[in-house]
Amino acid sequence: EKAMKLLSCDRSNLILERDEDVLDTWFSSGLFPFSVMGWPDQTDDLKAFYPTSLLETGSDIIFFWVARMVMMGLELTDTLPFHTVYLHAMVRDKEGRKMSKSLGNVIDPLEVIHGCSLESLLAKLDGGNLPTKEVERAKKDQAKVFPTGIPECGSDALRFGLLAYTRQGKDVNLDIQQVVGYRNFCNKLWNATKFALQFISDFSPTPTLLKDLMESGKMAIRDEYMISTLMNAVENVDNCFTEYKFGDAQSVSYSLWMDSICDVFIELMKPIVYDLTPENADARWAVQATLWITIETGLRLLHPMMPFVTEELWHRLPGRGTLGDTEPKSIMLAPYPECVTEYKNSKAEESMKITMDIIRACRSLRSSYNIGNKVLTTFFVKVPPGGAHEEAALKQTRDVMTLGRAGSVIVNAKPEDIPQSVGIVIVDESTTVQMDLTGLVDYDAEILKLGKSLSKTLALESTLTKKVTAPGYEEKASELLKKVNRDKLEGFQKKSAEMEIAITNFKRLAGLEKK
Repeated sequence: EKAMKLLSCDRSNLILERDEDVLDTWFSSGLFPFSVMGWPDQTDDLKAFYPTSLLETGSDIIFFWVARMVMMGLELTDTLPFHTVYLHAMVRDKEGRKMSKSLGNVIDPLEVIHGCSLESLLAKLDGGNLPTKEVERAKKDQAKVFPTGIPECGSDALRFGLLAYTRQGKDVNLDIQQVVGYRNFCNKLWNATKFALQFISDFSPTPTLLKDLMESGKMAIRDEYMISTLMNAVENVDNCFTEYKFGDAQSVSYSLWMDSICDVFIELMKPIVYDLTPENADARWAVQATLWITIETGLRLLHPMMPFVTEELWHRLPGRGTLGDTEPKSIMLAPYPECVTEYKNSKAEESMKITMDIIRACRSLRSSYNIGNKVLTTFFVKVPPGGAHEEAALKQTRDVMTLGRAGSVIVNAKPEDIPQSVGIVIVDESTTVQMDLTGLVDYDAEILKLGKSLSKTLALESTLTKKVTAPGYEEKASELLKKVNRDKLEGFQKKSAEMEIAITNFKRLAGLEKK
């Protein structure tokens, strides 16, 4: 009937024939695992590579493709074509919409890798086959989402960013700014590693460096902590890969580099490496060895997720090419890191946790009283005597001085040795940190500054209070607006209360200093 209508003829003048050369695409795809190996002949390729182990695909074609491959494999080869199916996430735009040419929200990976101007994005739409109305709508969406185009991110950042989104069976709402954030991580990794390499420029690694370090008896708590943290990260990432938890593997690797290596260990090792005195030689060697092992292992850990930047940095490590015949020529050929369980050290990690709590308290005090970084202060740390807290504070006093910007750190000082004008932070039920403020703070200026801020905050609080208590507000305002205003009011009240406490404290300290 459709043909008669289309050709404007009757049935007697119409002959229809089925095309004999048509093959259902999903039928042919179902044969793929073994047909490409030369099946039905028992070729060497078929014997070597069939069956496979893992199929990676999307959940939207389980019935169309995956089920057909399984049925065809069992029917024609009596063998399952694979034993595991990994369902990747469906990539959508940041609004959660399916990528579609008509919406103009399709993102070409190459445009993210190399960058693309808005003009190029719009020109691509003009060169397509969309109707004029859809082109205009797509252009508006592109201009809204990418007002300055897509910034150059590189393939490592794109891969790492997509891994961050990976949660099996869930959609990915891809936001390019997330990828830009991981481009910044690539830059951080590059800059931090190059910066750290200057501390080991005179260091000569050995093929058995990790074993040599652990048996040396020269390690400080900071070194033991770093190796233990590294082993835990290696174990976690390896388990995540085994269980196909790629997003978790990415998160652990990111945290290792940002939180443990960059923010803590590299900062702690600086004064140790700069100290060239003979009595510091063992500590200096140990911290250099720890840094070399941490960077080298950390790069290998990251390599499957960021292959290009890790390859380049791995080759720049000192000693590369001098580690014997078994040394790999590329990070791609190097074995993936394995956890050495006996090198994990929960005691060192607990000691570092205690120390970092003290350091954070020191930083909080410096920030509260606006003490500049160049001014080294005196801290008094009060902990229970004879326990783990005192042991950590005493053994890692130098680390507290380094990260807390302290001229001196005194643990469990006698009460009569602590000045009256001190700032106090209670870390927990076991630890209190005090900072000597003598001569460091202009209390009158601080009181004046806080007074002005308090007046502004009280004015905003008063205005908002009148607004929410006005007649008709409860009936006319939406629930969302009420919640926003409640949160704002609570914020103003909390801020004003904190400033009032700070002013009272400054007045107290000013009085003590004048005595």
